[in-house]
Amino acid sequence: MSQSTDLARAQQRFARRQRLVRWKGWLPWAIGGCVLLLAGLTVWIFYFSSLLAVTGVRVTGTDTVPEATIVQVAEAPIGTPLAKVDLSAIADRVRTVPAVADAQVTRAWPNRLEIVITERVPVVVVTDGQKFELVDATGVSFKSVPDRPDGLPEALVVGARRDVTIRSVVTVSAALPVALRSQVQSISAGSPDSITLNLGSGVKVVWGSSDDSARKAEVLSVLMKRQARVYDVSAPDLPVTKGEKK
Repeated sequence: MSQSTDLARAQQRFARRQRLVRWKGWLPWAIGGCVLLLAGLTVWIFYFSSLLAVTGVRVTGTDTVPEATIVQVAEAPIGTPLAKVDLSAIADRVRTVPAVADAQVTRAWPNRLEIVITERVPVVVVTDGQKFELVDATGVSFKSVPDRPDGLPEALVVGARRDVTIRSVVTVSAALPVALRSQVQSISAGSPDSITLNLGSGVKVVWGSSDDSARKAEVLSVLMKRQARVYDVSAPDLPVTKGEKK
């Protein structure tokens, strides 16, 4: 009786071991299958389903450019899975807006695109006698306005190499502190090396070329603590004042 019982128990233990061996053999396949299934489901959700598709655009950084203009030019592919959207192509389209200096496009999960705008900032105006062109620090003319804006100097450029001279004038204007730039009525230049600032008070600043403009702006800020009719910073290490007021 006991021998039969022992044999039955041994057979049961053997059967359990066999089942365990078979289960261990199938376990890696089962885990691999689950991983593949999960990976496939993830790919489907991100790249093919409408669960994470684009439903709208959020625009930030705009001041003078209408948000509607940015949205229109961006041509965001509404309904396209967010993961499949070409962000660089959208950014390139937005940068074609004249007043936009730069645009960065990112995915705002789960369903939006975010466009961050950097607008061009005017540092000088150029006129043809009928309209005023706003020019930024890179020398790009990006907007025409009928009236001269307050606080921006006007570029009075004559002679040959006009484009080169205007870029030099822009470099100078961009180097000026905002408070000083607002005092400048116009910037005269017959060439890239003969630039003069004309302040509203009748004071003139002989600037020379656009070289070392940041250094010249620092020197001028100190020099203007002494009242004079003419400030010459064309050689910033040897500045000169003329017509000093007592």
